[in-house]
Amino acid sequence: RDLHSFPTRRSSDLDEVDDEPIVRLVNGRITHGFEYDNPALRSTPTTYYSPESGIGLLLKDKSAKPRQVGLVGLGTGTLATYARPGDHYQFYEINPMDERLAREYFHYLANCKGKAEVVHGDARLSLERQPSQQFDVLALDAFSGDAIPVHLLTVEAFQIYLKHMAPQGVIAVHISNRHFDLQPVVEAIAEHEHLATALIHCENTRFGGYSSYWILVAKDPKVLETKEIRDASTSETDDRRVLWTDDHASLVEVLGRPSVDSLGSKIRTWFSELREEFFGPKGNEASD
Repeated sequence: RDLHSFPTRRSSDLDEVDDEPIVRLVNGRITHGFEYDNPALRSTPTTYYSPESGIGLLLKDKSAKPRQVGLVGLGTGTLATYARPGDHYQFYEINPMDERLAREYFHYLANCKGKAEVVHGDARLSLERQPSQQFDVLALDAFSGDAIPVHLLTVEAFQIYLKHMAPQGVIAVHISNRHFDLQPVVEAIAEHEHLATALIHCENTRFGGYSSYWILVAKDPKVLETKEIRDASTSETDDRRVLWTDDHASLVEVLGRPSVDSLGSKIRTWFSELREEFFGPKGNEASD
């Protein structure tokens, strides 16, 4: 662990998926990626990045020209497995230890068939400083934990991302989260910026694919009208809109129902304990 609360590594003999030993990167209850220990399976895109996921649908296309791909959040570097010769994958990672561990304990970066580089520092600040990268795909994958970097999900942040996109580029936002419902935030920004969206919900798949939610966002609606994306798009709708800006962004607005219930329970328990501390157990309060 360092000041960025870096996920811990668990050795491969502790975990198995599909009867295969794996090396997993975790932080508390959140898995940030894993890799099969079997060399023959090391190129398998696992967890939230399976070929059936929203980001997998974009990156597995072998017919596209060499691509410029931006990725906010490195983790184990799983998405590098989609790179082909001629592709350029540029990861943005705030944690200086992440690249060292991704290279030391995992093979996704080392086995990348394209060019993979890691830009250290806050992704938004790094992108502000860079000239337009003309990304064909920009993956935002920094929101699965308990500490949401809200400055990466504001109107102003998306305006920076859009300057880096190719005319038919797609921003893929990973919104899978135990506690927060981020769909209303992304949809509100898309409406504000007049962008098209497609929500992709992928269930667990063979070979380590986790259930995931991705929202694909594009300037050109036709980019999201391919048969594969249409077929994978979910009809799950959320009419709420929560627009975050640099001046206003509140996680309370997007707490999921289970988290709201849990918070309410904790508040009731706290008040009960406070009452007992001042007045004694229930029923023993003075009659006045």
